Amino acid sequence: MSSRGLALISLLVAWLPRPRQAADTLDVYVRMYRDSNCFERQDELLLLDGGCYANTYSNLTKGYKVKIVSFDGQQKVDIYDYEDNCNTQFRPPRTIRANTCERFVGGFFANIDLRLRSSTCVGDCSRLAVAVQRFYSEALCKGLAYQVYNYPVQNECMRWSNGTQVFLVDPTNTNITQIDYIGDDRCSSTALTRTYTMVGGQCYYLYADRAPRSFSWTIDRADAAGISGVSRPLLYSAQTLALAAPLAMLGSGAFSQASCS
Repeated sequence: MSSRGLALISLLVAWLPRPRQAADTLDVYVRMYRDSNCFERQDELLLLDGGCYANTYSNLTKGYKVKIVSFDGQQKVDIYDYEDNCNTQFRPPRTIRANTCERFVGGFFANIDLRLRSSTCVGDCSRLAVAVQRFYSEALCKGLAYQVYNYPVQNECMRWSNGTQVFLVDPTNTNITQIDYIGDDRCSSTALTRTYTMVGGQCYYLYADRAPRSFSWTIDRADAAGISGVSRPLLYSAQTLALAAPLAMLGSGAFSQASCS
């Protein structure tokens, strides 16, 4: 092949869209127990730092959140209990230490530790996959996102403003599904539901005359082969998303009504 041909191929490769690599981060691994000595195992959880989870373990509060406050030396997290979708605190946060049996949520106790989510991690690593919703002031998802929401996509029961919701992603990390359980506190199978589907890596129109003018969804996970961050052409208009937009702006993660079922 001529040098001119090789140069042309190199130029084309340089212009190909690259997948977005997930930044290294820490997640919270929780071993839950029924007793205060942490002998009777109840469950295992892998929690997103700062994620708003539905409290399915107690009727006293509706949501809880864990936030990492120390990752060097003695690892610690704060647990927040909420009366709603993580806006109104039920009481001041409690600090629990890693690798120590301490009270968690409801009547359960837990032993926690922090897990690195990174493509270079070896050993006890986090394999949490996260859907990331980004809102942009400009059309075509240009510039820096000014609002970013993160949602785990392993069928965890999360809180939103009018009930609970779960997020899922297909094996190709392309199609993201959100199921809202309207007015329900536990993602119950008997609840009234509303389902949305969105294409990962797609940029969507929103408003033409004000921000946000566009938004996108991507999947971030530790294995680079499973990241949907390639830019694709716009699909839907602001009219298509008229109902979804207000919900999304509340941080509920609403999807395009064009794919609502």
